[in-house]
Amino acid sequence: MTALHRLLRKPFFGRFEVPWAWPDGEDPKSWERVSFTNPSGAHLSGLWGQAQGSAIGTLVLAHPMGKAAKGFWLKQGHANLFRRSGFHVLVFDANGFGESTASSFDYPADILAAGLWAQSRTPNLNVGLVGASFGAGWGLCALARDGNPYKLAVLEAVFPTLPEFWKHYPAAHAVLKISQVLWPAMERKLRPESEAAKVLGYPAVLLIYGDKDKFTPPDHGERLLTAFGSAANAQISVLPDVDHTYAYRDAPDKYQKLVIPFLEQLQSLKN
Repeated sequence: MTALHRLLRKPFFGRFEVPWAWPDGEDPKSWERVSFTNPSGAHLSGLWGQAQGSAIGTLVLAHPMGKAAKGFWLKQGHANLFRRSGFHVLVFDANGFGESTASSFDYPADILAAGLWAQSRTPNLNVGLVGASFGAGWGLCALARDGNPYKLAVLEAVFPTLPEFWKHYPAAHAVLKISQVLWPAMERKLRPESEAAKVLGYPAVLLIYGDKDKFTPPDHGERLLTAFGSAANAQISVLPDVDHTYAYRDAPDKYQKLVIPFLEQLQSLKN
């Protein structure tokens, strides 16, 4: 990682890139530590959890921004919900977060690498993606990358563009505006709204938003639904009384009834 890249990361992610710790109450023995590399050569740290009972698919979980990184999915209960529902689960730290080394701002490449690793681990099962905010936005972009293995995706709280998300953080937003002038090509490659029409393989996509979310309000999802056009079989669900990235915490029954049947499509899709 260059000195310039390290400097640019600070206003965006400096407060989140801290030593990683197991979430309280989670048994490390129920997880296998794994690692793989992204195209930049960064070592990405992950945890692999076997499905309970017969597996019907494999899920890659792309975390939101935060100190918990991959631990978000363990702490909030998503990972165990999916494992109980018959899915193998891979959680991983994006480069620079948690236990993964930093390399670039190309986070869609991290999600692509995670999906390819998961596919190689379970070649006879279909692979799906579940992402939240940071992970959902870059997950959407990953769906437009050649070779991505994802048959479907659950994307919660996706931002259409970086400026619209970072406007809530003045220092980071100012740096982003400068970077748009100095390195315009970088930001142009990282716009979920423009990438939506380019997704490959006509995946099923479930967009989830909470009506209490000030960072990524439901109208962001409506824009993305339009942006997908005929490239994906996309739908949107807005959950009442749900805050940013907390659909499962704030509305657990509604989340399960919405998401699990959607993910169960993996077992019937062509591998």
